[in-house]
Amino acid sequence: MSAPYQIIRPAVLGDAALLADLGVRTFRETFEDQVTPANLQLFLDSAYGEALQQAELADPTRPGLVLELAGRPVGFAQLRLGHQEPCVTGTRPVELQRIYVLREAQGHRCGAALMAAAMDLARGWGADQIWLGVWEHNAKALAFYARWGFREVGEHHFTIGDQVDRDLVLAKDLA
Repeated sequence: MSAPYQIIRPAVLGDAALLADLGVRTFRETFEDQVTPANLQLFLDSAYGEALQQAELADPTRPGLVLELAGRPVGFAQLRLGHQEPCVTGTRPVELQRIYVLREAQGHRCGAALMAAAMDLARGWGADQIWLGVWEHNAKALAFYARWGFREVGEHHFTIGDQVDRDLVLAKDLA
């Protein structure tokens, strides 16, 4: 039996509703047991509304990628050029702001495909470093990033409603 067919394509303005939906679904799958329902809803409303996704997709410094598995959108990544935490030392870093895959599609190398595409996109911009923030207790994500060669360079706070969590800032040189 062959693996399901994957395609990664650039996100376009017409994908705003799709990214909003994928963002809500993947974030909920990953974190709904870690925060109160009220805090989760506050965060989802502020981070993944269709209008916000539309604005982000219209910004040339925030490109997105959509991953389809067997013809169905199951994941996405969004990068951000020109934003940098103080602990990130690259001269031209790119933030991997989001990389999410629905639980049903995990195990099909979707995350790896998205990561490779995001790194290619960052290199195409001339980035010398890619960085991201990840919750300190997200062991699955931390293991994934370690396999890709990311290293801890600092930390920042991540707010979900009135809950403040510690995120680790991880970076990888692209040179």
